[in-house]
Amino acid sequence: MPAAGTAEAGRLFLICLLTGIIHMVETLSYSARIAGIRTRRLYLASSLFSVLVLLARTANLIQAPLLGYFVDETIISGNTPLLAEAIRAILFSATIGSLLAAALIPTAIHLFVYFTGLLEKSESMGVMLLRLINTDEFFKKIYQRLEKSARRPRLSHLLLLKDRVFVKRILLLTIIVASINATGVLAAIYAGALVPDYRLTASQMSGVLNGFSTILLTFLIDPYASLITDQVLVGKRKHWELSAMISCLVAGKILGTILGQLILLPCSQLVIIATKLMQKL
Repeated sequence: MPAAGTAEAGRLFLICLLTGIIHMVETLSYSARIAGIRTRRLYLASSLFSVLVLLARTANLIQAPLLGYFVDETIISGNTPLLAEAIRAILFSATIGSLLAAALIPTAIHLFVYFTGLLEKSESMGVMLLRLINTDEFFKKIYQRLEKSARRPRLSHLLLLKDRVFVKRILLLTIIVASINATGVLAAIYAGALVPDYRLTASQMSGVLNGFSTILLTFLIDPYASLITDQVLVGKRKHWELSAMISCLVAGKILGTILGQLILLPCSQLVIIATKLMQKL
């Protein structure tokens, strides 16, 4: 039993680590917008952003099966009451990952600027990577670049932003989207553990929760964020206004993962109710 408990703890730690990495990478991707504006190479910066998205998805491919196996093992061993605590630990790791990314964003912006210039010279992602790998003292130069790019995060631009309605609206929407994205799958999984006979049905309900957040993101947040970015690019807005918007998105993501702790059980109950309604159809 102690060995089994150690194995479960090890799996939970790995799941939390991967969850933290996923949310850190997703949050760091915001810095690509600012790097694209600074270099005036928005599409090149976007291609680097795609690499970050690929890294996050790769981590998710490993995390998702591990999470499923962990939940199955917990149910089989009869430790379902402890599952809620484990899920809260996973949500907490999402908050930690987002906080760490917020601290690293200024550094990430400078790294994005550097790699955008390098990608432009190389004219290919593969060629750029080969040049980096074939460079003498590769790790030493990466460390030196990180040291030169290190910056402290600042929220002063957010405080200077005059459009308070914009701040409140985008911040609120981002909190809602981030909380649902962080909690949707976990709430559905926990609901499935509470109604194990219909576990598959309950787990599929996460698509309904995440679908709602996707609609908000696609129709209300992304278009406005893209508008701000384009206006900064053509000179209609100041650069610090884009920084303020990114700060707003990052703050919303962090607060959203915290809110996820509060809505976990209510969302699970909603999934259970929806699952029971499905039985009556």
